[in-house]
Amino acid sequence: MINATKRTKSTGQQGFALVVVIVIMLLISFLASQLILNVRTELRIALNAKAQAAGICLAQGGVNLGLFRLLDKPVEYINEDYEKFLEGYEYSTFLETGHLTYYVVNESGKLDLNRLNKPLLELFLEYMKLEPDEREVIIDSLLDWQDSDDLHRINGAELDTYQELDDPYIPRNGKIMDPSEFFLIHGTAPLAGLFKANEIFTVHNESGSINFNSLTPMMLDFLTEGDEEKINAYHEAQQLYGVLTQEQARQILGDERFNQCSAGLTYSSGNNRYYSIVARGEAGVDAEALAARENDNTKKTAASEVRFLFELRGTKVNYFAWEEGWS
Repeated sequence: MINATKRTKSTGQQGFALVVVIVIMLLISFLASQLILNVRTELRIALNAKAQAAGICLAQGGVNLGLFRLLDKPVEYINEDYEKFLEGYEYSTFLETGHLTYYVVNESGKLDLNRLNKPLLELFLEYMKLEPDEREVIIDSLLDWQDSDDLHRINGAELDTYQELDDPYIPRNGKIMDPSEFFLIHGTAPLAGLFKANEIFTVHNESGSINFNSLTPMMLDFLTEGDEEKINAYHEAQQLYGVLTQEQARQILGDERFNQCSAGLTYSSGNNRYYSIVARGEAGVDAEALAARENDNTKKTAASEVRFLFELRGTKVNYFAWEEGWS
C-alpha cells in the first residue's frame, strides 16, 4: 500500500514536470518565432530603405541627365537621336543599379493658376468627368481664393466656408504661390489623388496659354483626351519635326478637339525661363525585368521620384523647389 502511494506521487510529479517542460518549450518556441519575425521585419525595412535610397539616387541621376541635355549645345551632334532632345518626352535608360526615366518641360506648357484661362480650365475639369455645377464651384472658388475680399461669387467660397470644415484653414486671399494649393480650394475634393497639381498647373506661365511643344504626360493626355493614337502621333511628329506648328496640332488633335483648345494654345515658350524635371528611379530593375513587368499589366511597383523646379538664365540654374517621394 505504501509502495502504491509512492508510485502514485512519483507519477504525479513526473506528469507535472512534463507539463512544466512543455510550457517552457512552448514559451521558448514563441520567443524564438518572435525573434525570427523581428529579424525578418528589420531585414525587410533595411532592404526597403536600401532600395529607396538607390531609387532616389537613380532619380537624381535622371534630373542631372535632363539638366545636362537641356544645357548641352554641342558644336557637332553625335547622332540624329542625340540631336533631338524633346521637351515632355520621357527618356529611359539603365544603369548598373537599376532603371531610370526622366522628362523635362518648360512651365509654359501648363495652366497658370494666377492667370486663369477659364475655357481651358473648364475643358480640363470636364475631361476629369466633373459635372457642370461642380466645375462652376471650382472656378468661382479659385477666383475667391485669390481675391482680397470676403464677397462670395455665385458658386464660390470665402473664409466662412473654410472655417466650417473639420480642419479649418484660412484661404490665401492673394496670389497663389504653389500649384499644390489647388487641392485646398473648395470643390476640388473629387479630384484629390487623381493627379499631382504640378503635372497640370503652374504659377510661372505669364502668357496664360499652353505651349503645345512642351507638354507634361498628363497635359498631353488631357489635350488628346487619352487617345493613344493621338499621343503616339504627337511623339512621332516631335521626333520628325522637332517644333510643331498650329497646323500639325490640328492634324494630331483632330478638328473638333483642336477647335476646343486652339484659342489657348501657343507653340513656343517665349521668354519663359522656368522648367521642371521629373525623374523616377527603380533599384534592381534591368531590361529583362522591365519587359516582363510590361507584359504583366496587373503587376505594379513603386518607384522613387524627384520633381525639380528651376529657373534657367543662360547656363545659370536657380533652384526653386525639390521634391522627393514615391510614385
